[in-house]
Amino acid sequence: MKIFLSWSGELSHKIAIELRDWLPFVIQSVQPYVSSEDIDKGTRWSIDIAKELEDSSFGILCVTPQNLEAPWINFEAGALSKAFNNSNVSPFLFGLKPSDLKKSPLLQFQSTLYDKKDFVKLVLSINNVLGKDKLDEVKLKKTFDVWWENLKGKLDSYLPEASQATAQTANSEQLNDTIKNDALEEILELTREQFKMLRNPEAILPAEYLSFVLKNAGVGMVDEKVVRDLEVGYRRLRNAVKDVTPEAPINLEEIDIAMHRLERAIMYLIENTRRNKKTGLFGMFKE
Repeated sequence: MKIFLSWSGELSHKIAIELRDWLPFVIQSVQPYVSSEDIDKGTRWSIDIAKELEDSSFGILCVTPQNLEAPWINFEAGALSKAFNNSNVSPFLFGLKPSDLKKSPLLQFQSTLYDKKDFVKLVLSINNVLGKDKLDEVKLKKTFDVWWENLKGKLDSYLPEASQATAQTANSEQLNDTIKNDALEEILELTREQFKMLRNPEAILPAEYLSFVLKNAGVGMVDEKVVRDLEVGYRRLRNAVKDVTPEAPINLEEIDIAMHRLERAIMYLIENTRRNKKTGLFGMFKE
């Protein structure tokens, strides 16, 4: 029976090779396959892998902190699940916990931890797929006990690599959280400043500014409609924002009406200034 060993990344590759070499000592009838080691020279790898996926009866995905989100291992997991029952596919988590798969497509499969009790369950599952050729479980467990320390000794030497990758991932996540928190604080600060400004409309349209506009309009007398528009627009704007709080939203309709009145008056003053060939106000409102 063929077993497809899926890997992605240097550490995952090392683990896949160790499993390929170890499994036949425990279950002699299995033929583990690792793509980098078992493809003949000159063979088109994509065709060879597709054929092995089709011919395999069990799949082991060597998952490490480095390749948890690797597209290739997720692709092969999907291909294996289509080829046969999900119960015949198991992610082998090296340096990871089942909770680390919470955002991964691999969550759909029954994972195997790097632990003797859990790993023997994986071996028994492989044995069950053999059907009439399966080994006696009592004898199989004894054989497993004999060879387990051999595998563990080799895999233990790779644990520092997994721990280093886990630490780097944790640091990266912590940095991302810090950046997100800083961005939220900045947004909140800007929001607070906006509410302060809206509570005090004079800060948006101060009396000095209106006086400057009227003074530089280039006319001796200002049309009463313009004065009324400025007065009404200013009053409506002030009333619309004076009671604004984070809980009480802005009345956009009132703001729009007020801004329309102010815009109409200002445009009149601009046109009036242009007609009188003045540059004071014209220079301030560029098109």
